[in-house]
Amino acid sequence: MLDLDGLLVDSEGAWGRAERRVVEDCGKPWDPAIRALMLGRGPLDAAQVLADFLGLRDRREMERRLLQAAVAEFRRGIIPLPGAVALLEALHGRVPLGVATNSRRVLADLSLTSAGLAPFVQAVVCAEDVIRPKPAPDPYLRACELLGADPARSVCLEDSPVGAAAAKTGGLWVIGCPSFPGTVMDAADAVIASLEDLDPDAFLSAS
Repeated sequence: MLDLDGLLVDSEGAWGRAERRVVEDCGKPWDPAIRALMLGRGPLDAAQVLADFLGLRDRREMERRLLQAAVAEFRRGIIPLPGAVALLEALHGRVPLGVATNSRRVLADLSLTSAGLAPFVQAVVCAEDVIRPKPAPDPYLRACELLGADPARSVCLEDSPVGAAAAKTGGLWVIGCPSFPGTVMDAADAVIASLEDLDPDAFLSAS
């Protein structure tokens, strides 16, 4: 099981630009610290963080603005992160591969297609597919269900503490691959610096 943003695809820059645009359009100066607060959160949770930062009450309107800005940025193109294509190519056909993301489906589809990763993935669970996004385990449990996989025999790759906690709560074995230096992955069973460091055979033996 795999996260998407910040793990398989280099979308954090696009997200950062979208968030900055929303903040500045609301007349506030951008604060880079807001990125860390939003990392790995579901759409409404992320919108709430921004709404609180801006002193606004309507998180639904904030989510609409954020999604609109993000779609514009994602349409410019999203590239895979180092090691992502090689890893998925090596695992494809040997183990079911699913993506569980807190992103909306329109963004997940744009990312996977733009990065050339869509053909390798058999199931994609997005924010609108579950009632509770990460840090609840629901996205990963739903992905396991779609693939007919036992969570207790499944391995998850995650870049955020929020996502790692979600997978761990769901009973998966978690490999952390932080997208930001210094990120603490307390819920991870193992931590790597890059997908390029992961041996596909070792990944399979852990599953």
